[in-house]
Formats: sequence, C-alpha cells, structure tokens
Amino acid sequence: MTTSRAAKSAFRHAIRLGTGQAYLLARARPEVDFSVHIIEAALRCFAYDGQAEPNRAAYLYELYCLVPQQARIRRAVLRGLATERADTWALTQLFGLTLFFAQQGNAAARKALYHNFLRNPICGSDWAGADEVIKLDGLAGLHYIARKYGQRLARHPDDWQDDGPVEFLRKQCPTLDVWAELRQWAETDADVLRYLQNVKNTLASQAYYQAARPQPAPMPTLESLLQRPPGTYVRGAMRRQLPGPAQARQLAERLLTEQNPAVLENLLYLFSQIKFPLGYAPMLALARQKAGRRRLAELATAALAHLPAPEVREFALQKLARTTRPDQYTGILRGNYQAGDAALLTSLVERFHNEHTTEGLAISYVAIYEANPTPECAGPLLALYAKMNCGMHRYEVVKLLLANGVLPAWLNAELPFDSYHKTRLLHQPLA
Repeated sequence: MTTSRAAKSAFRHAIRLGTGQAYLLARARPEVDFSVHIIEAALRCFAYDGQAEPNRAAYLYELYCLVPQQARIRRAVLRGLATERADTWALTQLFGLTLFFAQQGNAAARKALYHNFLRNPICGSDWAGADEVIKLDGLAGLHYIARKYGQRLARHPDDWQDDGPVEFLRKQCPTLDVWAELRQWAETDADVLRYLQNVKNTLASQAYYQAARPQPAPMPTLESLLQRPPGTYVRGAMRRQLPGPAQARQLAERLLTEQNPAVLENLLYLFSQIKFPLGYAPMLALARQKAGRRRLAELATAALAHLPAPEVREFALQKLARTTRPDQYTGILRGNYQAGDAALLTSLVERFHNEHTTEGLAISYVAIYEANPTPECAGPLLALYAKMNCGMHRYEVVKLLLANGVLPAWLNAELPFDSYHKTRLLHQPLA
C-alpha cells in the first residue's frame, strides 16, 4: 500500500488533470485527508480550456461525498464563491458546487447561491449563477433573477439583458408558460417590469437588425479569398471549398512563383489542408527557411504532413531532436510514420512540461494515430493521459486506445469517474 504522502501526491496530480484516479484513491484510502487538494481544485479551474470544457463541479462533488472533511470543503467553497471576481470558469464551477450542496438541504449554500448571484459580477459574466438558481428553485428562482436584473438595470439603464434565463427555465419546464408568469409579476413589481421591458427591447432590436440585414453575399470564390489578408475567416472559408485535383495543381504551380506574401501565406494554408501535388521538395525548401519568414515556414511544415518521403521524415526527426516546440513538427509524422516511432513520441511527452505544448502534442498524436492505427500507440497516448488536463483530448486518446485494443485495465477502471462525461461513456464492462 502506498504511503499517505504518496497517495496525496497522486491524488493532487489526478484531480488537477480530472482523471478518475482521484476517485479511486479517495475511495480506497478513507483515512487519508485529501481535502486540501479538493479545495484547491474547487477554487481554481484546472481544465485546459474552461470555456470549451464543461465545469468540473459534478466531478468534484463526487469526491467531496467520499471524504469525511465535508464541512471544511463546503466552507472553503462558499468563501470562494463570495470572493472570486476574476476567473469566470472558476466562478461557474463554484456556483455548480454550491448548487449541489443546496440541493442536499444545506441552508448556508442556498443562501450563498442567491446572495452571490449578480454580486459584483465579472465583466461580461453577469449570467454566472443564473442557471444554478433556476435549477434549485425553478420559477421562484427566475423571479429572483428577474428582480435582481431589474434592480441592476435601474442603476445601469444602458445595460441590456437577453432571454437566456427565461429560455433555460422553458427547457427545464416545457409545459410552463414562463412569459405569462413574468408578465403577471411585472404588473406589481417594478424591478421585474424593468427587466421584462429590457429583454423585450433586446429581442426587438435583434429582430430588427436581423430583418434589416442584407441578403448574405454569395460565397466568395477561392481566388477572392486568396487575395484577402490572411486570417480566421479566410481560412474557414477556404476549408469549405477546397479545390479539386486540376485546380489544386494550378494553385500549386502558382505558389512556386507567387510574390505577394499574403497570397503566398493563404496558398500555403490551403496546402496544409490538402496534399501539395508537385512533390515534397518545394514545401521542404519553404519549411527550412530562416526566422525572417517564420510564418510561411510554419505553414509549409504543416503541409509536409501530407507528403510522405524519406527526406521529409529526416527533416522532422532533425527538428524534433533540438526544438523547444515539438508540436510544430510531430504533425509531419502523420504521413511519415514508421514502426518504432512511438518511442520518440513518448519521450517528447515526457520531456516537455508546458501545458500548451502538451495540448499541441495531443492534437498531433491523435491525427497521427488516426492515420496510422497500431498497438504501439499505447506508449505515447498513455504518456499523454498521465499529463494532460484537457478533458476533450483525453476522450480522443481513450478512443484511440480502445480502437487499437490497448486500453489497460487500470485505465478502464478510472473511466466511470472521469471529469469529462463523454470519457465516462467509454468504460468497458467487465466480461
């Protein structure tokens, strides 16, 4: 059996990642006090992307239910809810945990949920907590929210509110005429009336601008996109109309002589999405450019993923031997993978500790092993599983381990308790 110190260290690592190992440790070692680490994870959003990944309140609440230090954890969460005014995703997680406590009948949590809604809200996040109040008390919760928004609008008349809380309750209670209830409250409550009128004005404004909006312009041609300054819109539009073989060849020939840097960058991005049809040599030459044309070199490097060749592979291996940004070059192995490369990919995960690098490696490894199914994927993918705090990519990693028949029993045992719901569904019942 592990020592108490070792168990705490393993628990702290697992709860920061969001893996089910934290649950198994807490269940197996009830004599160990894990509350410090549960509090730490409750007060801070450890997910790689708190906006994209659902908050971990349910995951943390399950851990809370396993330990005897519940009163201490509750107090820390309620203090955190009262003081968090910087991190929206930490705040929503704290609201989520407080809701669980309130649903179990804790009076202090119920009071805190109401008291901290719209109390010195984070800029742009005045919605935080509304769903939890409605989940707790339904129509009565919406009444409170409407009054609070109405009071705030009295102090900030230029503010605006949409129908988010109303629609949330309508989805929770589809047979309830929520708008009729709001209108009835507004007859005797000036705050609700102010809120209701503001929402109506917002909806009317949205409808007006939607009606006045001109008909969508035809999809720009690929040529017009190439002439635009490089950016997110241009790239998204190009992905929606990738050229066929004949046009791709024409564009490849154009790339070889293009002098306009913006057009050249757009062309390179295009060939990071599809195979460059004139062989690997031009792209490899661009990828080898010095820092003066760094952006073009990065795009050419991405394009090499579609171009299998010994020289391309050697370029990737040379770069990976000395780079501090390995995720820029691992993607090349998607089209240049060889048996035994798992050892290199595993060593890269173990060598770098920056969470952004780990996330970049996860993205490229998923692409590599989707294109090159092999049981040897276990090494690098398990190394990623042990380090990354992105629940969404952990899900992709586990899917690949399953698809290649190399999901370890110990990992399968953790899956039902993972912080990411979709990963839980990958658990394999014992035969």
